[in-house]
Amino acid sequence: MGIRELRTFVAVADLGSLSAGADALSLSIPAVSGQIRRLERELGESLFDRSSKPAGLSTAGRNLLMRAREVLTLYERLGEQARGSADLSGSFALGSIPTALTSVIPKALLALRAAHPRLHVSVHHGLSPSFADLLRRGEIDAAIISEPRSALSGLTWSGFAEEPVLVIAPREAAGQSDVALLREYPYIRFNRHFWVSQRIEDALVSRRLMLRATMELDSLEAIALMVRHGLGVSIIPVSHEGFLRFHRLKAVPFGKPPLKRRIGLAERAGNPKAELTAALMKALKAAARG
Repeated sequence: MGIRELRTFVAVADLGSLSAGADALSLSIPAVSGQIRRLERELGESLFDRSSKPAGLSTAGRNLLMRAREVLTLYERLGEQARGSADLSGSFALGSIPTALTSVIPKALLALRAAHPRLHVSVHHGLSPSFADLLRRGEIDAAIISEPRSALSGLTWSGFAEEPVLVIAPREAAGQSDVALLREYPYIRFNRHFWVSQRIEDALVSRRLMLRATMELDSLEAIALMVRHGLGVSIIPVSHEGFLRFHRLKAVPFGKPPLKRRIGLAERAGNPKAELTAALMKALKAAARG
């Protein structure tokens, strides 16, 4: 078992396919497939469940992935110490909630790439609760998530930005306050499995606002489209004003005082890639300020 095979295995696992892993490593698909097969023969285990399309990691593959990341991180650190270089390299699997994908992440990744061109970052989107489990299993190295409602066992969370939570309505809506807009149209709920949605629901209950929900969607773009066409109003976090202008929406702050969502970077305690996480956090803070 060599570093080359472990690096190939992690790339395929992170990117989800042999072809994507091959592209990232500038190898042919047969070469990548051969390395994976050699690793499986040496371990005596199948690392991927090939009964489904696309193939996912087997139990043995999931167990190996966390250890392989740790080995590669240690190997890369040895190389950096020998070179005496501040340039970071290697692979880094990052999870992100959807709103961050359209706001701070592009700026942060561009800055990170310019500072550390040999660092390969793969990005996965999803919900904050699911990322907590992936972090604990070592399937991702860090995740951009909203502030948890309580401390996350085995994980640390550091905030770097705030998003206002707004009531969005069709541009022609007459209401001038959050309550007026919410009573003027049916309510389109932001997926209740998001942590921020739970805070929104708590605020509605505390203010005794009983709304008539007609839809529940987990895509901000889909919600904006429905609202723009007059099908209802919604309460969502908005990362930048360009979102409102693009969808031609009316918006007012929700709550008194206005509710905000804090965004931060989560990682597992003792993260072997803490140096990479620190570089990413620096880039995220700069992107949030800009």
